[in-house]
Amino acid sequence: MSEAASVAIIIPCYRQARFLRRAIESAMAQTVDAAEIIVVDDGSPDHPERVTARFPRVQLVRRANGGPGAARNSGVAAAASEKVIFLDADDRLLPGAVAAGLACFAENPDAAFVYGGFRHVRWLREGDYLRQARSRCDLIRNNWVGMIATVMFDRAKLLKVGGFDEGMRICEDWDLFLRLSRQFPFAVHEEIVATYVRHRGNITNDRSKVLSWIEVARAKERERGLSQEEAKAWDEGAAVVAAAYPTSVQRLKNLLRRLRGRRP
Repeated sequence: MSEAASVAIIIPCYRQARFLRRAIESAMAQTVDAAEIIVVDDGSPDHPERVTARFPRVQLVRRANGGPGAARNSGVAAAASEKVIFLDADDRLLPGAVAAGLACFAENPDAAFVYGGFRHVRWLREGDYLRQARSRCDLIRNNWVGMIATVMFDRAKLLKVGGFDEGMRICEDWDLFLRLSRQFPFAVHEEIVATYVRHRGNITNDRSKVLSWIEVARAKERERGLSQEEAKAWDEGAAVVAAAYPTSVQRLKNLLRRLRGRRP
């Protein structure tokens, strides 16, 4: 099997069928072809099968709605490739995404995942984003990866840690990066490989909800146990969160105070 034949691009879709065609086209426009393009219909009511029917190369997996982690796990179970990229249905890959991921893996064969940067697009504004997390402590401080479509995973290592936590609806990618980094190295390259499209339906628009799941991910990582250096990074992460969500953090603190006040 060639390197080019060892990549699966998995596209979960829930209420995003209107974006799906462009996501699929971006997966098919790679300079190095993926062996598999798999769309996971996560119980979506807007008929993604009508879109996938236009693309004979695309495999459609259908399941009851279970959230992003469950949909991605279903895609991994359906794939046979050695490497995996997850592309949300409302986002797009740039043409060099597969090539860049494979090149980085060639230089870092023991890595569980490699990642690059993304182009952030919102209406008429855009800009490139790349934060280079070089160590596990960097990842503990914050999810510097930022967008899951920038990541190429080693499928065997992904399965070894149990895939995505299906109980998490946000930050499930960060939780996975943290679990993988406990057992395996990871690597970053400087290529911009994906486009993150901002729109009214983005789940990350609800900043209070995002913050609550950030705290869940942080709590899970602390409960797994941290070295002294990692615990320092975890503490420093609180300042990173507060800087990114200043109003939401204060609201969360106020809510926690009220809840504590009601306890008997």
